[in-house]
Amino acid sequence: MLKPKRFNWGRKGGFLLAGLALGGLAFLIWGVFGSLDVDDPWLQLSEQVTVLGPKASFTLKAGDRGSGLKEIRVTITQGGQEKEVLRRTCPPGGEAGAAVEVPVALEAKALELKDGKASLTISALDRSWRNFFRGRTARLTWDAEVQLVPLSISLVSLSHLMRPGGTGFLVYRVNKTPKESGVQVRNRFYPGYPLPQSPEGHYGVFFAVPMDAAASLQMEIIARGGAGNEAKQSVSGRLTPRRWRHDKMNLSENFLREVTAKFPDAQQGDLLKTFLTVNQKIRQANHDKVRQTCAQSQPQPLWVGAFQRFPGKPMARFGDHRTYVFQNRNVDEQIHQGEDLASLVNSPVPASNNGVVALAEPLGIYGNTVILDHGAGVFSMYSHLSRVDVKTGERVEKGKVLGLTGATGLAGGDHLHYSVMIHGDYVDPVEWWDPHWFRDQVEKVWAQAAPPPAGTAPASSSTAAAPKPKAGPGKKRKH
Repeated sequence: MLKPKRFNWGRKGGFLLAGLALGGLAFLIWGVFGSLDVDDPWLQLSEQVTVLGPKASFTLKAGDRGSGLKEIRVTITQGGQEKEVLRRTCPPGGEAGAAVEVPVALEAKALELKDGKASLTISALDRSWRNFFRGRTARLTWDAEVQLVPLSISLVSLSHLMRPGGTGFLVYRVNKTPKESGVQVRNRFYPGYPLPQSPEGHYGVFFAVPMDAAASLQMEIIARGGAGNEAKQSVSGRLTPRRWRHDKMNLSENFLREVTAKFPDAQQGDLLKTFLTVNQKIRQANHDKVRQTCAQSQPQPLWVGAFQRFPGKPMARFGDHRTYVFQNRNVDEQIHQGEDLASLVNSPVPASNNGVVALAEPLGIYGNTVILDHGAGVFSMYSHLSRVDVKTGERVEKGKVLGLTGATGLAGGDHLHYSVMIHGDYVDPVEWWDPHWFRDQVEKVWAQAAPPPAGTAPASSSTAAAPKPKAGPGKKRKH
């Protein structure tokens, strides 16, 4: 009788079992570490929406290079409450690293959002076994502003006595805080500023009346809140007509040589060409610098009462239309953008009102120049100084000496060139010197919103009449 034959594993069987165990372990390790993934998911937005109206939308792209995406979630948080905007589960399969594109729509009413701050969060989860099998997560979070109530604006008051080349002042009300607001005059936008201690939502804006304006001026008050939330109101202002002076300035060769000596970098190899380069190109560059300096202003008025006039004899006036004549030939035309006042040589030049020094340096044709920021977009300029006694950023009070008169720049004699600018646009300084104009066209217009507080808004004008100019040298030629 035959006995059944037993299979003897022996040493070879042990090796086989060990091999199988090692292979299984290797497979397990490969599976685990392969699923652990080494890269976070990635997120990309078509735009980061920061202002949410009644409806808003954007598109997000996401992907994961290793294990692929598992879930995408979008939430919005306001007032401590998180609300889910979107949740999308990505089906398994497909190539790892494939991107998905998801449109996201936010409806404020459905999400029960209110006007105010909120934060948006987007998260993407992959299928890796990282974080105790929860996967890797990428997250984007940013702040947004919910704006559901449309902006509205209304005119409160407007200067009733405006002239070409002068200053206009307008007060308006906005129903909610805008990102920006102001008045558009032709192609120039003048920003408005909240009126101190006035009812909430009241803004004031100074603007320059174009010198060539006719009997009326069309303007547009604008308030912008973002996401297309914009309000506009057309306004018409009546103007008092005015006529500008015209004069001729005869250029001598001696004067042209002086100009060439003062501006060696402008030399063109010809006296007249050099002068024209200075009078045109350098003048324009100087005006660009002035506008750049006046682009940013203190948000609240710093002045008190009407502006103080330098006690000098008027030589050239604001708005004078000048024709330059050389050898009986008209060679150039310019408009004078300030008041030239002549007194004693090297006379002290006082600040016309409280302000902050915005510029104190040489300025081409204007020579040594100081520009003061008086707040709310109003600036004053003091030019041709022989000495400057203040520094940029310094706060000065009305009457503080800024420097001494001189003949630096394109000046033929010692005098002060004084200008007033609204955000860099020149306006008639005589208005700002006049206590009656200041009271009627600024203070009363302002008071229709609320009485201006002392020291922070235009105060009652008790400015005394300017002293009579002193006689003395330095009354030669104006630029």
